[in-house]
Amino acid sequence: MEERTSPIMYIIGIPVAIVLVVWTGWITVTAFVGGQAPFFFMDFDGFSLIRGLLWLFIVDPIVLTAAYWIFMLIMLPIIGISAGVDAMRNRNK
Repeated sequence: MEERTSPIMYIIGIPVAIVLVVWTGWITVTAFVGGQAPFFFMDFDGFSLIRGLLWLFIVDPIVLTAAYWIFMLIMLPIIGISAGVDAMRNRNK
Protein backbone atom coordinates (compact mmCIF):
# COMPACT_ATOMS: atom_id res chain seq x y z
CA MET A 1 0.00 0.00 0.00
CA GLU A 2 2.80 2.42 0.85
CA GLU A 3 4.24 2.24 -2.64
CA ARG A 4 0.93 3.56 -4.02
CA THR A 5 0.22 6.27 -1.46
CA SER A 6 3.63 7.92 -1.47
CA PRO A 7 3.44 9.12 -5.11
CA ILE A 8 -0.13 10.28 -4.55
CA MET A 9 0.94 12.33 -1.53
CA TYR A 10 3.71 13.92 -3.56
CA ILE A 11 1.60 14.63 -6.63
CA ILE A 12 -1.62 15.82 -4.98
CA GLY A 13 -0.99 16.30 -1.27
CA ILE A 14 2.01 18.60 -1.32
CA PRO A 15 0.57 21.11 -3.84
CA VAL A 16 -2.76 21.22 -1.96
CA ALA A 17 -0.95 21.74 1.34
CA ILE A 18 1.19 24.51 -0.18
CA VAL A 19 -1.90 26.27 -1.56
CA LEU A 20 -3.63 26.14 1.84
CA VAL A 21 -0.55 27.46 3.70
CA VAL A 22 -0.05 30.29 1.18
CA TRP A 23 -3.74 31.19 1.44
CA THR A 24 -3.55 31.31 5.24
CA GLY A 25 -0.40 33.43 5.11
CA TRP A 26 -2.06 35.81 2.64
CA ILE A 27 -5.03 36.26 4.97
CA THR A 28 -2.72 36.96 7.92
CA VAL A 29 -0.68 39.53 6.01
CA THR A 30 -3.90 41.19 4.89
CA ALA A 31 -5.04 41.39 8.52
CA PHE A 32 -1.83 43.23 9.43
CA VAL A 33 -1.46 45.59 6.47
CA GLY A 34 -5.07 46.06 5.38
CA GLY A 35 -6.98 45.30 2.23
CA GLN A 36 -9.54 42.66 1.34
CA ALA A 37 -9.03 39.26 2.92
CA PRO A 38 -9.16 36.55 0.26
CA PHE A 39 -12.37 34.48 0.40
CA PHE A 40 -13.51 36.17 3.62
CA PHE A 41 -15.07 39.20 1.90
CA MET A 42 -13.80 41.47 4.65
CA ASP A 43 -12.09 44.81 4.08
CA PHE A 44 -9.45 45.88 6.57
CA ASP A 45 -8.54 49.56 6.73
CA GLY A 46 -4.81 50.28 6.85
CA PHE A 47 -2.10 48.80 9.07
CA SER A 48 -3.11 47.55 12.51
CA LEU A 49 -0.77 45.64 14.78
CA ILE A 50 -3.53 44.76 17.27
CA ARG A 51 -5.87 43.44 14.57
CA GLY A 52 -3.05 41.43 13.00
CA LEU A 53 -2.03 39.89 16.31
CA LEU A 54 -5.62 39.05 17.20
CA TRP A 55 -6.03 37.47 13.77
CA LEU A 56 -2.77 35.55 14.19
CA PHE A 57 -3.57 34.12 17.62
CA ILE A 58 -7.36 33.70 17.43
CA VAL A 59 -8.54 33.39 13.83
CA ASP A 60 -5.52 31.67 12.25
CA PRO A 61 -5.79 28.51 14.39
CA ILE A 62 -9.44 28.23 13.33
CA VAL A 63 -8.56 28.81 9.67
CA LEU A 64 -5.70 26.29 9.82
CA THR A 65 -8.01 23.71 11.38
CA ALA A 66 -10.56 24.24 8.62
CA ALA A 67 -7.76 24.03 6.02
CA TYR A 68 -6.63 20.73 7.59
CA TRP A 69 -10.18 19.38 7.32
CA ILE A 70 -10.35 20.45 3.68
CA PHE A 71 -7.00 18.80 3.04
CA MET A 72 -8.19 15.56 4.64
CA LEU A 73 -11.50 15.66 2.75
CA ILE A 74 -9.49 15.81 -0.47
CA MET A 75 -6.75 13.34 0.41
CA LEU A 76 -8.47 10.53 2.34
CA PRO A 77 -10.74 9.39 -0.52
CA ILE A 78 -7.82 9.50 -2.95
CA ILE A 79 -5.59 7.47 -0.63
CA GLY A 80 -8.45 5.05 0.09
CA ILE A 81 -9.10 4.46 -3.60
CA SER A 82 -5.39 3.98 -4.20
CA ALA A 83 -5.14 1.48 -1.34
CA GLY A 84 -8.18 -0.40 -2.65
CA VAL A 85 -6.72 -0.60 -6.14
CA ASP A 86 -3.43 -1.82 -4.68
CA ALA A 87 -5.22 -4.45 -2.57
CA MET A 88 -7.16 -5.69 -5.60
CA ARG A 89 -3.95 -5.86 -7.62
CA ASN A 90 -2.20 -7.88 -4.89
CA ARG A 91 -5.23 -10.15 -4.50
CA ASN A 92 -5.24 -11.06 -8.17
CA LYS A 93 -1.57 -12.11 -8.20
